[in-house]
Order: sequence, then structure tokens, then C-alpha cells
Amino acid sequence: MTLIRAVAIGLLAGGAGALIFDPRGEGLDHLRLALLTGLLVGQLLTVPVSLVGGSVWARPRKGGSTRLYDFSLGFLLMVLGVLVVTQSQAAVTWLSTEPTPGGVGDPDGEISIAGLAGLSGYLMVLVGLALLANAVWTSTRAGGLRPTVEASQD
Repeated sequence: MTLIRAVAIGLLAGGAGALIFDPRGEGLDHLRLALLTGLLVGQLLTVPVSLVGGSVWARPRKGGSTRLYDFSLGFLLMVLGVLVVTQSQAAVTWLSTEPTPGGVGDPDGEISIAGLAGLSGYLMVLVGLALLANAVWTSTRAGGLRPTVEASQD
């Protein structure tokens, strides 16, 4: 589970890469495509680093284990994954129009970038679901989500 958490952190940290690329043209569509491209580049850098860090962190060691907050991390990852999927679908739709939008060099290459960003968004949703499922499973095992039954005052 620690490696799944590390992938989640790497996917979220890859969002900082969205600030790297400048849009080639004017308008929201060019900005969307630049943000998706930056997200992919950022995730290509941060996910392997977080996996290495997670594998080091997952080693057996003395003392108690630290747990991240799976509910909030999973929910945040799912919401951002849905956002990335919807934006990548909008970018693919925009790039598929005839004639090719101005300022786009290779529409097929840009469509593949937007498609890969969509796959990244789907992966974010799946990892978020895995974190939420683990959080629910571990909290019900520990009795954290079970409702308390109060004694009757009759």
C-alpha cells in the first residue's frame, strides 16, 4: 500500500510540471493543451522518483509505521483525475476539428499527448479508488467507521 501512496504523491506532484510549458497560441484551448503537456512531463519525472522513495520508505524498520491520510489523498487524486480526463477529452475534441486549429504544429502528435494525459487521468482515478477502498477497509477492521449503539433510556 505504501507504493500505491507513493504513486499517488508522484501523480499529484507532477501537476507542478503544468506550469512549465507556455501555450503556443491564444485562447483557452492552447492553454489547456500546454497544461496537459506539462502535467505529463512532470509526472514522467516525479512518479519514478516517488516510487524509489516509496520503496525505501516501505522497508521494514523498527518503531511504528506512519500512515498517510488515505481518505483525503484518495479523494483529491480522484477529483484531479476526473478533471484531467475531462480536459484531455476536450483537447482531443478541439484538435480533431477541421481545419486544424492555428498554432498547432502536428495535430496527430498533440492528440497523442492529450490522449496520454487522459490515460494518466484514468490512472489517477484508479489509484484514488484504491486508496479510498483501503481506507474504508482498514477503518472498518479497526472499528473506526462502525456506528455506536447508544443504550436506551426506557
